Amino acid sequence: MRIGFIGAGRVGYTLGRFMTDHGANVSGYYSRTKEHAEEAAHFTDTRYYDDPGKLISDSDCIYLTVSDNAISEVFREIDNKYDLTDKIICHTSGALSSTVFDNSENKIYGYSIHPNFAVSDKLTSYQSFINAFITIEGSHHYLGEIVEFYKGLGLHVGVISAESKPKYHAASVFASNFVCGIYGTAIRLLEECGFSPENAEMALKGLFLGNAEGAAKNGPFKQLTGPVERGDTSTIIKHLEVLSDSDRELYKKLAAETLEVAKRKNVDRDYSSIESLL
Repeated sequence: MRIGFIGAGRVGYTLGRFMTDHGANVSGYYSRTKEHAEEAAHFTDTRYYDDPGKLISDSDCIYLTVSDNAISEVFREIDNKYDLTDKIICHTSGALSSTVFDNSENKIYGYSIHPNFAVSDKLTSYQSFINAFITIEGSHHYLGEIVEFYKGLGLHVGVISAESKPKYHAASVFASNFVCGIYGTAIRLLEECGFSPENAEMALKGLFLGNAEGAAKNGPFKQLTGPVERGDTSTIIKHLEVLSDSDRELYKKLAAETLEVAKRKNVDRDYSSIESLL
């Protein structure tokens, strides 16, 4: 299967480099910004295309690695202008499903293929991409082949329905983006205690990394510690007394979710006092 990329951002770079490093046949890149496609082609040792029609002709499978809000527009453009008959068309959005490819002018096979992985840097993320979980949704026609393709690259793969995509992506946001927001809140609270930004980050770094690694390795139930897990109502009250109104509400919402984990960890422990407090 020959794979071509339209769009040369972080995901396009990372997928293309990981694929080529693992023996996949990547034809090359096209982008509206010529320099981006040239750089991506050089980075992956593939071909730069100045004509999307030629890329499509040379490829069996086309990945639209563009921003979510551009996927429909880019697809309409190539669908109206080029022969996509029997082509596999993919995008890599976490929230959007393959239904963005419905009503095609051509007979195509559409898929949403989302790497559940933080692609933070276009030049280095491929190095740890083996840790990505690939979630696939789309046409049954080539679904089995695409699943096996990614498994052949050494990746874990899951298949979901189009209807599940928004909730699936919300779950990913909780585990990724919101964690950064909460971590930022912790740094700010330490700064309010007199820490410099640098010392605040240093103070939290070991705690955060150890906890994240433990939760990923052992699961949240085994890893959970702290006042909610212990049923330490008096400490929680002290926390709530010193927080601003907005921070207090965030703390209470997070504590309520943490309490659900604690209940599953300690099924015989009485958490009624914390429930009443929250």
